[in-house]
Amino acid sequence: MSEELYTYSSPEMKAKIESFYPQITDRRRELLWKVASNRTRHFCMVLEDLFDPHNISAVIRTAEVFGLEDVHIIEEVNPYHVNKSILKGSIKWMNVYLYKKRMECMQHLREKGYRIAVASTNTDNSVLDLDLSKPMAFYLGSEFHGNHPDTLAAADCEFKLPQYGITESMNVSVAGGVLMCYLDHFMQKKGRTAYALSPRERDELLLEWLERHVSGDAAKSPIVHIGG
Repeated sequence: MSEELYTYSSPEMKAKIESFYPQITDRRRELLWKVASNRTRHFCMVLEDLFDPHNISAVIRTAEVFGLEDVHIIEEVNPYHVNKSILKGSIKWMNVYLYKKRMECMQHLREKGYRIAVASTNTDNSVLDLDLSKPMAFYLGSEFHGNHPDTLAAADCEFKLPQYGITESMNVSVAGGVLMCYLDHFMQKKGRTAYALSPRERDELLLEWLERHVSGDAAKSPIVHIGG
């Protein structure tokens, strides 16, 4: 394995991370380093009041596969219930944020520097037309009503996925997967390292993962409740 992946952000982080190594296999250590080095917060997914918790869990699982670290869930109308059979353990490696108020979510994302992009069937603007060089939070709305009018009104831009059939829309979890394919293609063309976490962020994330892996995910939950 490349020595570059073992370059820590500080001696303090090096000591903390390496203190866990005796409790894990070399193979697990190398895997966690590789995955953490490919994680990104340049893009994140936002799920607004989805009715079916299976769809939410499917998007979380897909986001983990594509290396997106954060998923934001708005449950102002419909509460989210964790579905372990769909997640397949993926949530253990994610940071998931839950909000009771949609505007609290948007404010939190804007404070982190994200532009807000909302999926809509009422626009001609393709996801391929967006300026993806800037950090962007992609909103997917509920299965029946889409995103809330207040969200649409406050968004920086609307987008739709390219499609060529008669059916107007995709299943929301499928749409999330297709969207993440486009985002991954963009990052690969530009060089994914340009969108990776900073060394400090990477080390903090790796430390979180090691704590969850060694102590159990319930000991340090990846789900954060924001606002109320």
